[in-house]
Amino acid sequence: MLSGQTPERHTILNWAKQGHIKPDDVERALALTQASPSNNQWLAFTAKLLLWLSAVALAAGVIFFFAFNWQSISNFTKFATLQSTIVLAGIVYSRLDHHSISGISCITLITLLTGALLALVGQIYQTGADPWQLFAIWAIFTLPWAIIHRASTVWMIFITLVNLALYLYSETFRGLFGFLFRSEDLTSIFLAINTAFILILEFGYRFKQCFIKNRFAIQITLFFTGSLATWLAMWSIFDFDDFHWGGLFYLIWISIAFYYYRHCQLDLFVLSGVATSLIITASSLLIKTFGDAFDGGAFLVISLAIIGMSTAAGIWLKNLYQVQKQQRSAQDD
Repeated sequence: MLSGQTPERHTILNWAKQGHIKPDDVERALALTQASPSNNQWLAFTAKLLLWLSAVALAAGVIFFFAFNWQSISNFTKFATLQSTIVLAGIVYSRLDHHSISGISCITLITLLTGALLALVGQIYQTGADPWQLFAIWAIFTLPWAIIHRASTVWMIFITLVNLALYLYSETFRGLFGFLFRSEDLTSIFLAINTAFILILEFGYRFKQCFIKNRFAIQITLFFTGSLATWLAMWSIFDFDDFHWGGLFYLIWISIAFYYYRHCQLDLFVLSGVATSLIITASSLLIKTFGDAFDGGAFLVISLAIIGMSTAAGIWLKNLYQVQKQQRSAQDD
């Protein structure tokens, strides 16, 4: 599997950027140090990519097959086709290493087809269930697989299903939620729920990886949750008279995220998101401060401020990368 830029490759590219290596000699330097991916690495990466794409394509193919031929096939054929596909995937899965890439892609296929089966039952029998119930039940069936396999892919499916179920629930019972909560309050609820997911996954990752074995699902959930927090901050800035709690929620969330992922669990992906969020929020404050006085000077000040903050964030992240590289070198030694 390709793992991004190796330290050797990064060093050589830096030397080339600084002029220590001629542009024509970069490829030769990479070849001599074996810093470029080998043919076997490319083949392994391509095989895994095609494996994931085939699992998703197979699930989508089964779903679209029903959608296109809905009127021309019987209900028995629909159920037999879908259930046979799930059983076949289960047989293949039973013969694979459950924690390998093949096993995880196979269980991802089974998870997707489970949702298709639930949708098929609801469509044929017209149970009267609301759409949010489909995603809620689907999430319940997905959770055991996520815990057993510790795979970020399955965890992301579960978290997405929970968010969809909650969103559709709020849309279905608009009267109840409209009376108790406003749209911005619902955003705060989604922020709290996804933050809880992050805390649970971080706990599982730090303590012997008991139900998640990498940080991909944590990082993606943090990206989504950080977007919600930033949206609340912007909402608070531009509509301060009507809604002011968003700014407080944002300050608490961004402060905790910065402290934890800078001092407890160094994560450059998350810190880059924190820096981007702070730049967006600061820019929103500048826009709000200038108000209606938008002339050439105001735009120039805001543009220079964004450029300055972005440059400072880039330098800060680059320095943190050097710190992280030193820490990894010390651990390897």
